[in-house]
Amino acid sequence: MIDKPGISTSDLMRTIVDKSISAVKPQSLFGEQFAFDGHVLHAFSEKVEFREDGQVKCVAIGKAAEAMAHQIALKLGTRVSGIIATPVSSHLDVPGFRFFKTGHPYPDEQSLMAGKAVFDFVRSSGNRDVIIFLISGGGSASVFVPTEGVTLADANRAFEVLIKNAISIKDINLLRRHLSALGGGKLAELVPKCGKLSLVISDVVGNNPSAVASGPSVEDNSTPQDALSFLRSSKLIDSVPASVPKALERMSSDFKPVKLENNSVRVIASNSDALRAAKQIGSENLFNTMILNSSFEGSVAEASDFLISIASEIELNSSIIAPPAIVLFGGETVVDVSGNGIGGRNQHLVLSAIKRMHELMMEGKALKRTTVFSFGTDGRDGNSDAAGAFGSLETFSKIDDVKNEAEKYLATFDSNSFFKKYGGLIETGPTDTNVMDVFGMVVE
Repeated sequence: MIDKPGISTSDLMRTIVDKSISAVKPQSLFGEQFAFDGHVLHAFSEKVEFREDGQVKCVAIGKAAEAMAHQIALKLGTRVSGIIATPVSSHLDVPGFRFFKTGHPYPDEQSLMAGKAVFDFVRSSGNRDVIIFLISGGGSASVFVPTEGVTLADANRAFEVLIKNAISIKDINLLRRHLSALGGGKLAELVPKCGKLSLVISDVVGNNPSAVASGPSVEDNSTPQDALSFLRSSKLIDSVPASVPKALERMSSDFKPVKLENNSVRVIASNSDALRAAKQIGSENLFNTMILNSSFEGSVAEASDFLISIASEIELNSSIIAPPAIVLFGGETVVDVSGNGIGGRNQHLVLSAIKRMHELMMEGKALKRTTVFSFGTDGRDGNSDAAGAFGSLETFSKIDDVKNEAEKYLATFDSNSFFKKYGGLIETGPTDTNVMDVFGMVVE
């Protein structure tokens, strides 16, 4: 029999959040995996030779961009120059890099400026130069040059339609790649003879690097016709600006897939790394701990119901895993937003789960020892400043009618206001990384 854990639930949650995020931060990833001897760069099992008469250039995009560029600059010093484009405010002041603070989740005018600057920066490279691409989630909005015939406003309207209709991130990324003049390897295609190395922190299920930040330096096996077919099958084609399907049709008629040479790509961190760190914390604190699913895709409602069904089996039926237990999931949920509140998919998931737990309690099946949690590893959940939330029946026991109170905030998609009022927010600030979400339950 496992000993009783000696850590409080709130302290346990804080440690899980801190350690799982720390495991996938650039400062943890770059170390022995990244070394430079003056002529050869050894990076995550890849070897890149630098020429005396060549430049070392770096393009860093996404939420981890500045932190990744900082690690490169620490190793390469004045040998490297580059561009950073990120939705995160500058806080590291990386020497030799031009910085753009850009929009997210929708590209803005700064994203457009960054995209044009990156295009010119890469295109000006000589055959003896080496280009290092540092790619992380959020990069699709960080550098954006819309394809011919589509304006920035048109593209954003199309993205907004998909996001608000709970379309999977996989399909959103498909459209993003083909509405971008840089996505799907088109940026790296500008310099076929240069040595090119891409280091990717993955924020997508399956860790396909072409889906991270629209894959500007990665070959893509999808086509504009695929994006057009998706819009038709989703029945959203009439909801997006007419310029979007028109551009996809035009590109489909003469499409040629990108083929890249002298190009190496490495995924250096993913959701699985964060989950393993979380599992280790559980084990160290005497919880039976398991990772049940590291590639969850589905709606918030599906995830919430699944979490509570697993918790019920553990607490009420002593099956699946013996308590005290932690069950972990990773991936990314979607939510069909129709209200004007503050929150995000992680807080909405936890509040939905709390509501369901209260319903079970009314049926005589109270989960008295279960705490549910969900947080985004980038530190920002939806349009809120929180990363996520956690809670149990005990947390909200002083609320007269938990079910009705939860329903009120869920109806307006205002989960952040609920947790601000009653407690349970997970707040980290920007984390300099992004490997999707970590969620699950603690059963004591």
